[in-house]
Amino acid sequence: MSIVVGGYHLSPELFRKTNLKNSCVEQCNSACCSGGVSITVQQVERIKQYADELQPYFIEPYDFSKWDTSRGADLGTPLLNEDKPGEQCWFLRSNRLCGLHTFALDKGMPVAFLKPFFCLFFPLTLIDLDVNVTEIGVDGKAYETCLVPGEGEGYLFRQFEQELKRIIGEAHYWEMEQRYPE
Repeated sequence: MSIVVGGYHLSPELFRKTNLKNSCVEQCNSACCSGGVSITVQQVERIKQYADELQPYFIEPYDFSKWDTSRGADLGTPLLNEDKPGEQCWFLRSNRLCGLHTFALDKGMPVAFLKPFFCLFFPLTLIDLDVNVTEIGVDGKAYETCLVPGEGEGYLFRQFEQELKRIIGEAHYWEMEQRYPE
């Protein structure tokens, strides 16, 4: 059963004490985007607007005309080295940072304007509970990529403070802290 905070449904898993910590806070290893990420048709169109300007931000140039959006419900970012060792999201740079994120910062635009929703939300995800009811929970891939054993126990929601504040706002995050003190 979801825990509702400010109208947001949150997975009970976020409110269980665990010894896991989010390693991405200290050093992102970009393992979450190794196989590409889900993306919407609207996000693809927005990214395509900057196709030429984005090229220097990639390991290899990408031919945006090859990005097939005909199956919008099953759309992902293009893959570099697809089905080979070293497969990764095309937008991942050699320094393991996101080219879309870096481009947005360099151009003074909001990162959320270009970066896919999956990337902004990860290591969290949306879980469909019912028609028009979704719950914010931990993405299963997070347990394989960024959640590692930590020292001591704490609530998992505290490991995702930055992401949760971005999604539900600081006031609602503060409400969670009050309801679940350490």
